[in-house]
Parts: sequence; structure tokens; C-alpha cells
Amino acid sequence: MSYPTSSQPTAAQSLAGFICELSYRHVPADAVSRCRELLLDQLGCQLIGAGVPWNQPVYQFVKSAKSGGPARIVKYGNKVPLDDAVLVNGTFAQGCELDDYYDQGGGHPGAATVPVILALAQKQTVSGQELITAMVAGYEVGWRIGRALLPELMTRGYHAQSAVGVFIAAAAAGKILRLDPEQMTHALAIAGSHSGGTMEYDQSGGEVKRLHNGMACCGGLRSALLAQIGLTGPPTIFEGERGILKVMSGTSNVEPIVKNLDAGNEDLALYHAAMKRFPVNASQHSPIELLDSLVREHNIDPRQVTKITVELNEGILLHGGTIYQPKEVIEAQFSLRFSLALRFLTGNNDLQHYLDSAMWSDPAILEIGRKIDLLADPTATGPRRFACRMTILLLDGREMSGSLAAPKGSYKNPLAPGELQDKFYRLGRTVLDDERLGSIVAAVEWIESAPNVAALSTLMTAA
Repeated sequence: MSYPTSSQPTAAQSLAGFICELSYRHVPADAVSRCRELLLDQLGCQLIGAGVPWNQPVYQFVKSAKSGGPARIVKYGNKVPLDDAVLVNGTFAQGCELDDYYDQGGGHPGAATVPVILALAQKQTVSGQELITAMVAGYEVGWRIGRALLPELMTRGYHAQSAVGVFIAAAAAGKILRLDPEQMTHALAIAGSHSGGTMEYDQSGGEVKRLHNGMACCGGLRSALLAQIGLTGPPTIFEGERGILKVMSGTSNVEPIVKNLDAGNEDLALYHAAMKRFPVNASQHSPIELLDSLVREHNIDPRQVTKITVELNEGILLHGGTIYQPKEVIEAQFSLRFSLALRFLTGNNDLQHYLDSAMWSDPAILEIGRKIDLLADPTATGPRRFACRMTILLLDGREMSGSLAAPKGSYKNPLAPGELQDKFYRLGRTVLDDERLGSIVAAVEWIESAPNVAALSTLMTAA
């Protein structure tokens, strides 16, 4: 392995050392519990993602060209090569905008870890404790890299899941494959060549965004497998002159990546993952929740509203504030004005509304959208990235205002157990019956004691 001249380890080497050192005994009991919750949530996301029409081209692409591998495709049960399975299941995992996300940085760790771990578990024996440890490793790596890259990453137009997700997947795969520190460093370095993808979809649409996580899962898995058999990459992949940090953010600050990087760290990234309640981009959850609260508290009639001012993270103005009238599902899911109008007029943000093309041009919804002003809040950064302030002005001159530091679903403000299971069953019923879903819930409830988690993949098929 070729090291830089400095005696200090590179960021990739530091991450590799952490991943390899991490063991199940380092994971606190509450983190194990949170991991179970995040796992169940992600499995539900894969199930509903397997049935929506915009993800079908990816499934059909693999189905028509590949067969005869060890890993099953969710819902359909086709057995295909590992990287093809994670391409499809990874697309399902994030393809309905319901998967978990980081409260800081950027990316969706559950969608980039679980498909990869479960695919590998169908080729080699993977225990429940190994699954949890690999999830913890992947979540940690993504949270750290994302904080080093954002907000500049998004300002430049890169999609965080495309840029960061491949490292999450590589870390999880490398942990399952039991790579040594040198191999793990190369896995992360190779993953850098898979990192990329823009957010132009949130400007003019295009369902290719659904594929970004599948590509990240595939790239991360391939990176780990290639490193295992000897391919090398640049150990300065993050801080180098042509490394990820400078290319994608313009800076080379590795402190968020390496600071307090210890297997016994009490502030695990796992605690910075939040679950979604609505099928929309993470940035929309606080405004939706806050609007609902204000409307209920003051019994506001939509016909009396003259203006709604929403103050939030500046990056969100481009990520969810540019689409006024959606022309396809992904535009509806990324239009903050559409989501707020839906909440105001229907009282919910169910997926069916985003699928209904008639809603996209509904005059009442468009009228509410025209009354919404989106402004940058300079304080909505870092831990307050998803904070929101809102003022609703009525015809009679009254103003109703409120603020929200973060939406429900975080570790500190979690979904109740009943809410979590209700979400899983609602998503899962699009594919499986309640008996099969109950078997998945039971398997996840005791996952840390499972000697082999391969059965989960079988339970996730309708065949």
C-alpha cells in the first residue's frame, strides 16, 4: 500500500481503522434498539419501493439481463448476482422518499447499508450482531463524510446520496466481508471513483434520481469486493488535492470526518438518523408539521389566508422551492409548495396524493402555492439544518407564527413504537400479507440473537 509522506493517517485510513476495530460489544444497548427500529423502517421502504411504477425500469433491466446469483430481489424473488441485487433493492430502498436521513450532513444511511448487508448475507453467513455492527459502521462513515461536504456539496448541485451513499455502502460491505485496515482503506478510496450525481432532477424532474441510491449501493459493494481481491485506490481520496472534499466542496477540512472517531464514542451517528412520516424530501417535514400545528391550533380557514412565509435552510430553497406545478411524481414529492398546499387542503400528505396527476394542476392547490414565500433562515444550519419558522397572514390582518427546531422522527423525538409498526405495515401491505409482515417484525425484534439473517431476504419476497 502506498501511503502519503505525512506520519499522520489519512482520513480514509482513520475511517478504515475505526470500521475494522468496531465490534458488537462496542454498541450500547440503546443503539442496538435504535438499529432495530431503523432496520424495520428500511425494510418497509424496500417493500413499497418494489411496487411503484417509476422503479420498475431498474428491475426490468436486471431481470432481462441477469440471473443465477445468490441474492434475491425484494418482492419478486429473482436470484441474481450480488451487485445486481443491490442495484435493484437499493433503488427500491430510497425510491419512494420514505427512508431515513441524517439530521446533519446529508444522505440516507439505512438505504445504503441494509440492501448491501442482506445481499452479502445470502452468500456468506452473517449474524444479527454482525448486521448491527455493519449498520453502525455505515451510518458513522456517512454522517462524518456528509458533514465534511455540506453545505457546499449541495450548493454545487451534487446529490448527497450519490456522493456520500457509496462510502456508506462500502463501509457496511467491508465490515461484513471482514476486510483488514489496508483493504478497507482501499475500499473507501475506490468508492471515491463511484461518488457523484447531480440534483438537476429537483429543477426539471426526471425519475433517474430513484436510481441514485441503487448505484451507490452497487458502487460501494463493488469497491469492497475489489479491494478484497487486491485493487488499490488513493489513500488521500478525501483530503487530497483532487480528492472528494476539494472537488465537491472546495475545501479540505477533514475534522468532521476524524474528530472523536472512536469505537466507544457515545455520540454515534446512529443517533443522528431520523425516520420520515411523509413521502417527501427530508427538508419538507418540519414545514409540513409546523403548518399542520398552526392550522389546528388557530382553526385557520384556507380561504382567509393571504400569505404564508416559510423560513428555512438556504439550501432547501433550491432543493424543494423551485417547483411550483409538478409534472411528474418526483416533482410533486420535491415541491415544498405542493406539499404544504396538500397539508392545508386535505389534512394529510399520503402518497396517493403525490401519485394523482389531477392534484398537480388542481386550482385550489396552485392558489395556495402562489401565496407561499420561501425565505432563507441563516440560523438553520448544522444541528438546526431542518429548523423552520412560519408566519401565516390572514385577510383580517391577523398573523399566526410558530417555529420548529426539528420534525418528529429523530432519536430525541422518535416515532412511538405503534407509529413505527403502523408505518411498516402500511408500506408492507402493498406487497405482503399481514402474516408475512408479522414474521418480519418478529425477526427484527430479536435480530441481535439471530445466528444468520439470510431468512430476512426470503421473508421479503412474495414468491
